[in-house]
Amino acid sequence: MALKIKPKSIGPVFVIFDGMDGVQYAHSDPSNASPYPPTNTPVDTLVASLGSCIVKSMRWSADQRKVSLNPFMVKVVGIKAPVEPGRIEKMDITILGSFVDDEALAPRIVRQAKSICTVSNTLNCEVEIFVEPDLTA
Repeated sequence: MALKIKPKSIGPVFVIFDGMDGVQYAHSDPSNASPYPPTNTPVDTLVASLGSCIVKSMRWSADQRKVSLNPFMVKVVGIKAPVEPGRIEKMDITILGSFVDDEALAPRIVRQAKSICTVSNTLNCEVEIFVEPDLTA
């Protein structure tokens, strides 16, 4: 008989792209950003790795289209599975901000970024991406 565990959220972890070359990380509060991913737990680091990979993949996709990315944030939340063994059942990625001036390109950049992100392609869980162009949302 499987032990039932209440689903628990991991994160959120924020990966903040500065519009140039740099990224910063924050656990729970994006105003406390650091150049280092969170190391509270190995799972927090995994969540940060997924966010970082999505940012890098979006940069690659935008470069292929010869467009620049505006500053934006990626928020990643992991949802633990409700049954043993302990694992992440789902990762939700939310891209916060208008990351390209041509909004028609945004869905294509996101789709390609998800398809080439090595971390998301390696995970044995559902990975879903949402876009919130308005940072106040």
